[in-house]
Amino acid sequence: MPPSEIPAMKHKRVAFRTIGCKLNQCETAQMQETLRASGYDLVDWDAPADIRVLNTCTVTAKSDRTCRREIRLARRLDPECLVAVTGCYAQVDPNTVAAIPGVDLVLGNTEKLQLAKYLDRLRVGRGAAPVPGAPMTVVDEYPAHPDFDSEFITHFYGYTRAFLKIQTGCDSHCSYCVIPLARGPARSLPEPQVIEQVRLLGREGFREVVLTGINLGSWGRDSNEAGRPATGEGRLPELLDALVQEGGVTRYRLSSIEPLEVDRRLLDAVDRAGDRVAHHFHLPLQSGSDSVLGRMNRPYVAAEYAVVVGELRRRFPDAAIGADVIVGFPGETEDEFMQTYDLVERSPLTYLHVFSYSDRPGTAASRMGGKVHPEAMQGRSARLRDLGAAKNEAFHEQFLGRELQALVLRERADDGRLVALTGNYIEVLLAGDDSLMNRFAQVRIEGPGEAGRWEATISRAEAAA
Repeated sequence: MPPSEIPAMKHKRVAFRTIGCKLNQCETAQMQETLRASGYDLVDWDAPADIRVLNTCTVTAKSDRTCRREIRLARRLDPECLVAVTGCYAQVDPNTVAAIPGVDLVLGNTEKLQLAKYLDRLRVGRGAAPVPGAPMTVVDEYPAHPDFDSEFITHFYGYTRAFLKIQTGCDSHCSYCVIPLARGPARSLPEPQVIEQVRLLGREGFREVVLTGINLGSWGRDSNEAGRPATGEGRLPELLDALVQEGGVTRYRLSSIEPLEVDRRLLDAVDRAGDRVAHHFHLPLQSGSDSVLGRMNRPYVAAEYAVVVGELRRRFPDAAIGADVIVGFPGETEDEFMQTYDLVERSPLTYLHVFSYSDRPGTAASRMGGKVHPEAMQGRSARLRDLGAAKNEAFHEQFLGRELQALVLRERADDGRLVALTGNYIEVLLAGDDSLMNRFAQVRIEGPGEAGRWEATISRAEAAA
């Protein structure tokens, strides 16, 4: 039957699956908040649900495959539920998403923040058969100057820490990247709204807020807030100063930031903040070969990247410093790969996220010749991952016997122990009861544990609120 003939919804149990980056997690929280305000009940993914929403990613071909698999799984979990697909994969390739059997609703990245409106239009009731025929698909292209779509968020279901989207979109157009198509032009959440949102999260009990964006370091460039003209340099350092003074949250953390955005002003702001800003930096490298970086249309050379991470290590000796690396970019030779390997090996990086190059339709790189054989990519990826693991282990070992501040998460490991996260991105396992959750504690690092986590003991915990 057509959607207009489907009976009104009697039960509104909604389950979400988020695939991809922290920005997607922020937007899932926005959708959950608006649905909750509209009378829907949020349930865990493994619970029975009337509606299943998948917020998707399309950064690689592997991401697309994961999304398709999860969409089909959603229908198998609840054969009579409504399946809604949102996010970057839906934005970039809505026809493929709509053609997956069992999909009822496809929304782009702008439209997904009006999810409640589109669900109400479908009026699907519990026990109704899935809608036959083509799903409702609403995916518009981004205008030249889109607004920053945001709703105030008070809850992050299943998370101890809050993720706050303060920037989205990108104007860089790296040759391999589909994100400008998926997210549109760069734009920022104005500073007063950032501060108000953080205050709201603080009042709801969140102790750490992770500031996220597609190009976080460009925050404020597009803004003329409070009469201040855009400087062309961004204003993230001033925003950090304001949040530390006015935001009301104990600790802030920066998500991924482009290397050339890490300048003296930002380092000074982090230094002024002390423990209020986590000493954890993630700077995409992508390649350590200047020739590959040129083909990627990245705005720096390897030596500039090395200077930035070297300065980070000098200013913050205990900081975690991570990088993304793409292996097997079109035309990458063994010598070019070794330039990347050598740069990483001699750098103060403490962990790596390694990706095999993936053709993204519509990008300049997808039209390049000299595609690297999959076996060569796999071998290079394995070598870099081994190097990253060795550097990460060496980083952890330098803290044996030392004390660090950690936020105890609302999470327990398989053996029942508490999980906590230090400012410099070390996950530790602790003995203790639930009263310690969402509190900061001084922990002593005792040794390696399971699944990349380290054994620790509590030397001092802050008083309960």
